[in-house]
Amino acid sequence: MERVIDCPVCYNTDQCFEEIQETFSSFLCFSCGFMSDSRYLSGSPQLIENLKKSPKLIQEEQFEDKERGIVWFPSVINMGELGMIYPEGDSSYYHWRYAKLVHIPENEREQYGGYDKRLDVENAEMFKQNEFLKACEAMGISKNMKDNG
Repeated sequence: MERVIDCPVCYNTDQCFEEIQETFSSFLCFSCGFMSDSRYLSGSPQLIENLKKSPKLIQEEQFEDKERGIVWFPSVINMGELGMIYPEGDSSYYHWRYAKLVHIPENEREQYGGYDKRLDVENAEMFKQNEFLKACEAMGISKNMKDNG
């Protein structure tokens, strides 16, 4: 079940969603681009392990949701064939990048480990920090959502 919630990070009231599963909830705000999971309890071993594997920007930008007792982070959204949205920059300023998945010509596959597709990060579209929704629209994962930007 999905429901709209007030975002604890940017305070948006109509673009932040909670997806309720059987044993946990996941959260994503299409306004600020932050996400969380009810298993990311402040100080929990799962959260600490996740942070160890996360880029410095995500570690620095974590936000504690005191109401829910969980931690939120800038999103990294990997949609396979649709590509990836990720934050780039540092804690003083970051932006969103959307990298498409592109076909690798057969004569170049050796330099990409034999793969036939790759993320085109060199030509990734850039979106301002407050344009996460626009990055999602470019990827094709959000349509007909009111943009309060």
